[in-house]
Amino acid sequence: MTPDPIYTHIRIFLSIILGLGITTLLRGIASIIEHPRRFGWSWIHMGWVVWALVSIMTFWWWEFRLTQVPVWTFGSYLFIVCYCALYFMMSTMLFPSDVREFGSYENYLLARRGWFFGLIALLTAMDLVDTSLKGNARWQTLGAAYTAHALIMLGVVLLGLTQKRRRVQLTLVLFTLVYQAAYFGFEYFTLAAD
Repeated sequence: MTPDPIYTHIRIFLSIILGLGITTLLRGIASIIEHPRRFGWSWIHMGWVVWALVSIMTFWWWEFRLTQVPVWTFGSYLFIVCYCALYFMMSTMLFPSDVREFGSYENYLLARRGWFFGLIALLTAMDLVDTSLKGNARWQTLGAAYTAHALIMLGVVLLGLTQKRRRVQLTLVLFTLVYQAAYFGFEYFTLAAD
């Protein structure tokens, strides 16, 4: 399969945006390793950091299928750029430049959970549109598991938005990590032709 030269051009820009998201997450992890007490290390926060890192990497992995988009328009290009930008925004939400008024990343995340889980909801919705860009055959290949995945992630969002208790948030992030690993491992492990 020879990629469309337009997609090759677009892919470079997408890689830059997604690379910035990964860089933000890795730099944040490194700063916690350097100064664990200063930044308030927690399982809840690090769980979502790992989830975001894996999400960006798997998104980048399966966006290879954009080579199957028959016609690129400025609208589809703009959509994909915005989709990638949301991953960068999520990364910066996990590692903001200053959390002093909150005392820790966990407190910041819990206080700003509306924004964080709102981004996850938006990413989930955009994924449905992204799949549509890849064509009807892609929808059929993904099947019912894909629809269930979207519904499960929206359920995670609903719980994350409504529950502030740390125990619930910790259970939620652990469930999401295990679910994500199982789903992505089963559905997207290879890029072989459908």
